[in-house]
Amino acid sequence: MTAMVLLGLWQLGAYDDRQHADATTQLQRDPVPFEDLMGPDDAFPADAVSRSVTVEGRYVASEQLYVDRFPGADDRYAVVTPLRTASGSAVLVVRGSAPEPSAVVPPGDVEVVGRLQPPTPQGGPLDDRRITDGLRISALVNDVSDDLYGAVVIASGETAGDGLAAVSAVSPQPSPWAGVRNLLYAIQWWVFAGFVAFMWWRIVTDLETPSPDSEKVG
Repeated sequence: MTAMVLLGLWQLGAYDDRQHADATTQLQRDPVPFEDLMGPDDAFPADAVSRSVTVEGRYVASEQLYVDRFPGADDRYAVVTPLRTASGSAVLVVRGSAPEPSAVVPPGDVEVVGRLQPPTPQGGPLDDRRITDGLRISALVNDVSDDLYGAVVIASGETAGDGLAAVSAVSPQPSPWAGVRNLLYAIQWWVFAGFVAFMWWRIVTDLETPSPDSEKVG
């Protein structure tokens, strides 16, 4: 029984390793053009979390905003600038983070390399200093003049704004099928261990229970 339990734990560890390897493989995929994954009115693709993308356009400096305590930000305020693309719509780019709600915006055409993220489920409208507590697209439509994509791009360290600390993107979810065979093997070994325990209990119980013939003899 001990060996079977240990074998199950070993297979469970192998399952965890496969899951981690699958997530790492997703992070290492080459960047793809942002427009190849979604259009201005498309819902966020479920399999595109943390997908590496490239997006080109011009920052709308006058509509830059700031998110207080954005997840993955080293400094207090995440600096978010709408990037107007060739489609005429804009995608929110988290360029980095800063201790104060202020940052210089690069002029002219830019190409951003980053990780694609869904908008946050929480977040209100901007206050007077254009600060909010999340990137919920429906709450920002009145504060940004361009039509917004239903996605956020977390700029990589190489393309983050000058003087800004990088913001970490959420890790991608591994495929539920990655290493599933190892998970089934782990469950199988534990079922075997349970069966052995059950049979041992039955044998011990039968030995302790007097048979009808022995009771008659007595």
